[in-house]
Amino acid sequence: MVVDTGDVLVGKSVAADGLAGTALCWGCAPGASLLQLAQLAARHGFPEIHVQPGQYFDAGMEDVVLRGRLGELGVTVGVIDALMSGLPGLPDANDVRPEWRHLFLHSVDDCLKAATALGARTLNVAHFLGKPVDRRLMGEAVRRIAERAADVSVRITLEFIPDTGFADLATTLAIVEESGRDDVGVMFDTWHFLRSGGSPEQLRTSLSPRIFEAQISGRRRPQPGEPYVPMAGRLAPGEGDEPVAELARMLRRANQELVLAVEVFSADRGDPDATVGRLADATRALLRQLQRP
Repeated sequence: MVVDTGDVLVGKSVAADGLAGTALCWGCAPGASLLQLAQLAARHGFPEIHVQPGQYFDAGMEDVVLRGRLGELGVTVGVIDALMSGLPGLPDANDVRPEWRHLFLHSVDDCLKAATALGARTLNVAHFLGKPVDRRLMGEAVRRIAERAADVSVRITLEFIPDTGFADLATTLAIVEESGRDDVGVMFDTWHFLRSGGSPEQLRTSLSPRIFEAQISGRRRPQPGEPYVPMAGRLAPGEGDEPVAELARMLRRANQELVLAVEVFSADRGDPDATVGRLADATRALLRQLQRP
């Protein structure tokens, strides 16, 4: 099937076997439009994508046309990733480095418009670059966002990132409870979990039905004193020396319906087709590993 999407990578879309229950995140194809991301996902077998709100607005199409294009490709949008405004402790967009500023520009209304237009089940909320704040204050802010999302049948996840208001899994689960909402849960990112000092043993004691979504990537254990660079260093699922496969197996055993979204931020803008193809092959290998006794 050839899809006419302007400057989209054109070719035959082949929905390969073996990637059921997975998704392709926007960071795997830097600079790709929404439809480019969808075509890459379809070509390499990912049934779902997670998109930025800006990708929806930049598409410049009527919603019915955009949904039709996605339907032709056989790809759904599962998560809008992410809302980075409307929470206490977040920086003003004007104070953020230029290369990250666009992440902070979209409001709750913007994100919910994108979610409803694209049929996403979840709006992910991140506190990237934010400062820790009082848990009750954060829980109230999350509750207000969730109430607005509930009006359009969208649920909320909170993505924990070390050194922010959602610093780790335990803190974020506590804020989920503080919100008082059953439609608020956690985005479990294996990278951030390991970076926050998490381990399979810790996850075993803190597995929760409030883990609504998951993002996976391979990781190499950093050397002592090695600086952390945001949105860098992630490896394909199954690569590196950290126990990502064990974490993914535990998450899937706890919730067989949990979508494992591949999030590997890539600095390579030269050949996104090759990049996504390599990620798809690595993800298939990881899933086969998860199925072993």
